[in-house]
Amino acid sequence: MSGAALPRRFIAGISALSAIVIAVWAAPAEAQDPRVDPRAVTVIGSDPHGRRCIQGVVEGDTSDRTIADCTRALRNPRLSRESTLMLLVNRGVTFLRRSEGEPALADFDAAIAVDRRNGEAHLNRGAALVSLNQPGPAVAAITEALGLGVRDPQKAYLNRGAARERLGDLRGAYEDYSTALEISPDWGPANAELARFARSRRSHLAGVLGASDGQ
Repeated sequence: MSGAALPRRFIAGISALSAIVIAVWAAPAEAQDPRVDPRAVTVIGSDPHGRRCIQGVVEGDTSDRTIADCTRALRNPRLSRESTLMLLVNRGVTFLRRSEGEPALADFDAAIAVDRRNGEAHLNRGAALVSLNQPGPAVAAITEALGLGVRDPQKAYLNRGAARERLGDLRGAYEDYSTALEISPDWGPANAELARFARSRRSHLAGVLGASDGQ
């Protein structure tokens, strides 16, 4: 999930889930890598479905056409590993933007099956789990993503903060929202979430932090 597009908020119906951000994988690094056999790079090169899939995702098009283009591109027998990963993550992003958490999760799981060390897939998997109201597994997935490394760690901390808030871990949520803001001080979603969190949780958070500091 990553950096070419601005983060997009995913509203899930309760305040603790409103912080979810999705990371778009805009283009495969292999397309610029001279070591990769050019015959294997079909998505950005010769495959029109692949090009339309990526263009639609970057532009925020959540229509059935974008899903169909990504699906047709994934059927290409000449897909390289990197292109397969990119298409799975970006189709999953489109499902997530459509509030279709289950197929999004399936795509991120499939991407992880291709490359278990892909931090962006783990990050978006965490976002899907938060949207499906599974905050415990979401925290684990996002923590895994942070351990593997992601291009935009502020997104991971914001999403993990939302999951921790849903679990009632107010100290952890506050720390994650604060870390997201430290990484990216001018980032609108982090500013908004931390301000909302402080307003809605001020008295409770003060008690939690005070009790923790007194231990």
